[in-house]
Amino acid sequence: MNVQALPMHRFIDHHGNPVDQLPAWAKPSTLKGFYCDMVLTRTYDNKAVALQRTGKLGTYPSHLGAEAIGIAIGRALQADDVFIPYYRDMPAMWARGIAMEKNLQYWGGDERGSDFSVTNNQKTANTTPHNSAILSPDHLPNDSHCRDLPFCVPIATQCTHAVGVASALKIEGSHKAALVTCGDGATSKGDFLESINCAGTWNIPLVFVVNNNQWAISVPRRLQCGADYLSEKAKGAGIPGLTVDGNDIVAMFDAIQISLDRARKGKGSTLIEAISYRLSDHTTADDASRYRSKDELHEAWGFEPISRLKTYLMRQGLWSEQDDKQWQEHCQEVVEQAVERYLNIPVQAPETAFDFLYESLNTELHQQRDELINKAMRMQEANMADMTLLEAVNLALHHEMEHDPKVVVLGEMSRHGGVFRATVGLKAKFGLKRVIDSPLAEALIGGVTVGMASQGLRPVAEFQFQGFVFPAMEHLMCHAARMRNRTRGRLTCPAVFRAPFGGGIHAPEHHSESIEALFAHIPGFKVVIPSSPQRAYGLLLASIRSNDPVMFFEPKRIYRTVKSDVNDNGKALPLDTCFTLRKGRDLTLVTWGACVVESLQAASTLSSQGIEVEVIDLASIKPIDMATIIHSLEKTGRLLVVHEASKTCGVGAEILARTAEHAMCLLKAPPKRVTGMDTIMPYYRNEDYFMIQEEDIVIAARELVEGWK
Repeated sequence: MNVQALPMHRFIDHHGNPVDQLPAWAKPSTLKGFYCDMVLTRTYDNKAVALQRTGKLGTYPSHLGAEAIGIAIGRALQADDVFIPYYRDMPAMWARGIAMEKNLQYWGGDERGSDFSVTNNQKTANTTPHNSAILSPDHLPNDSHCRDLPFCVPIATQCTHAVGVASALKIEGSHKAALVTCGDGATSKGDFLESINCAGTWNIPLVFVVNNNQWAISVPRRLQCGADYLSEKAKGAGIPGLTVDGNDIVAMFDAIQISLDRARKGKGSTLIEAISYRLSDHTTADDASRYRSKDELHEAWGFEPISRLKTYLMRQGLWSEQDDKQWQEHCQEVVEQAVERYLNIPVQAPETAFDFLYESLNTELHQQRDELINKAMRMQEANMADMTLLEAVNLALHHEMEHDPKVVVLGEMSRHGGVFRATVGLKAKFGLKRVIDSPLAEALIGGVTVGMASQGLRPVAEFQFQGFVFPAMEHLMCHAARMRNRTRGRLTCPAVFRAPFGGGIHAPEHHSESIEALFAHIPGFKVVIPSSPQRAYGLLLASIRSNDPVMFFEPKRIYRTVKSDVNDNGKALPLDTCFTLRKGRDLTLVTWGACVVESLQAASTLSSQGIEVEVIDLASIKPIDMATIIHSLEKTGRLLVVHEASKTCGVGAEILARTAEHAMCLLKAPPKRVTGMDTIMPYYRNEDYFMIQEEDIVIAARELVEGWK
């Protein structure tokens, strides 16, 4: 870890030796409290990973190696300060007073885990030894006025919120401060850079703490920024920048305390870069051994914060192995109690997703809420075969890169193929010039793709999830979609923007929405959603060969569950045509993406009941092939549209509107939709209730056919 050789704020080195006189506040009881809190957070972290492995938590981001940063933050903040955390900030939140079971709730797929109005439950009789802030949260905010923001998953966006929070504190005239955290990857993003710039200009009481753990998912620090220190970014913003040994909790607390005090006195913002190392995988869905070496990880363990402080305390005669054994046992007991409380929390009713949507619900939303209550009774599953949809995407990329040297692939992929491994093998085969790892910066990916395409390349950009496309929207909407128009055809944008989308895999928030209607509303864009390996292969080939920009959404729920034979013959499928998957005479069912699976299952069930359904995979969301749909309606006279996205203003509404305009006289019954609810996609614990089930489709189809004979 050569980064540890860099000059930085430090009091205790990685051997446990003091390298400078400790500050006056660093009393023995305080240091023991620091150590105890760090041990407790690591005990929790190990347990949380085990819970995820046994299906009791969703995807979980370990904070292994960042204990000193979190505890220093939680202890340095005062009760009336405001904390704006990112998703790896559990230790800071506990030291701030949030109960461990609340964090377990959040990562267990329960939205109530973001409700901080109920503070620490850990404090019980005789659980205040060694000055533990987590077990003795006497400095915490009153739960009824806690203004801390919840975890932030979209990278760096919390920084702009923090500017707003700190500005509000300044306008109030209070002597309070705000503190916002982010990872090193976030510093590549415009949100972060704009925020520190604004903080310097407005002289607001805000402290930025960057956990530089050397990895932005699978992208190493050296590919994120060319500067020696990330703290150097502060200079351009006109605020102080500090580089601190993030494995030395004394240095961390000292730097944060000084910076917060400066902010409270009206002296403005500070940027603190905490040099640490992510000793774990990015999340439990990641395998870091695919992109970093065992030697690097082994070396990093020599700098971790807990053993460092333990060594110092023992040399000073402040701690013993017996103390350590007793405390470790106590931590196990505390964590097991928190887990028991978490597991005993009753599951919230799925309809509560509507309770915090608006101040009050309109009639239609009340109706949807009632429908959901009825739906909460049912559930079932899907099928299999040869090549997966994910493998078909990879096959299409290989084919086009082999046959067209202008095709390049870029995104946050690592050499092992990204989060879902869709690009695995490309870098080894086609080299670094054509398979490009980008920083964790979606706006950059979008903009670079536009620039490449304008010069005749055919870039295929990968966004890790559809929920993180939004930072790139300006480039997609204002540049990619308009390039042909703005240059009157002189330049074009033959680019593909790939993104896994939709729900059904129990991912964290912002990972499961269906946003195809947003892109369908952008003139100049084509929007494609495959529903099978065969169509994924042919449609991706056509998208790459298209001279217009294409948003290619891949339904991740069926990435590996739907299989079929795929012939690698280089044959592209048309981008303006529906696919009739099943013939029928009684009802036309139009659907796309993962919902094709349930639609075909429903059609089979209905057939056994005497109702023959014609199933059409829309595939091309824009342009829509209405000719195929109308041709089917000439035979069936009934239309049912099924999609996972929210109901209002969805693509289904567009199909119904065009049917009313061009084929109203063909209908024997009012057209009907089976869609997602007009609410925010819930966390994974209740996610299944919001997914379209076979029975939902069967019920709607029967109503259409039997109710309108």
